[in-house]
Amino acid sequence: VLPQALELFSQTAAEVCEGQQYDMDFENMDFVPMSDYLKMIGLKTAVLIACAAKLGAIIAEAPAQECDLLYKYGYDLGLAFQVADDWLDTYADPKVFGKAIGGDILNNKKNWLTTRAFEKASDSVREQLLAAMEMPISTDEEKAAKIAAVKDLYAQLGVEQQAKEEIVRLHNQAMEYVDRLGLTEEKQEAIRHYAET
Repeated sequence: VLPQALELFSQTAAEVCEGQQYDMDFENMDFVPMSDYLKMIGLKTAVLIACAAKLGAIIAEAPAQECDLLYKYGYDLGLAFQVADDWLDTYADPKVFGKAIGGDILNNKKNWLTTRAFEKASDSVREQLLAAMEMPISTDEEKAAKIAAVKDLYAQLGVEQQAKEEIVRLHNQAMEYVDRLGLTEEKQEAIRHYAET
């Protein structure tokens, strides 16, 4: 199985580099379409988990259909993970999260929340978002003000709740692939446990 495993590994490495380049390119844009954002996180994050899931199946010499279902499971789980990470960066308890929240906002990072906010915003709210992104961040007070301003706009647009719903949708979609594998209950439970931790 080594040639098949190496082919998947090499393809994934190239995709991750492509996704990282998209992420860097997005830094110079005011906003990006959701389709482009999802493509970027698909390449940068989701393919890693998909590769790991499929690689294990390849090494175990599972049938091709099972390998493909596990890849799809890992891919959707990776998307859910990235949206959750975006949400946590803005709304998590810093003591639990392990780092200060709002880093994406301070760095004008294009995450799921920002992308969705620009997608939903009227022209006037979009101008407010752009203005908030330009706020200075030299002092702790300025940083806190910028984070609060953007979070207020997120609340106005309802994107916090929509992000939570998207995480659940992607997670459930990943689990549908697991259901199609026809595994024993014990093996299904192990995969579900991984997805939920």
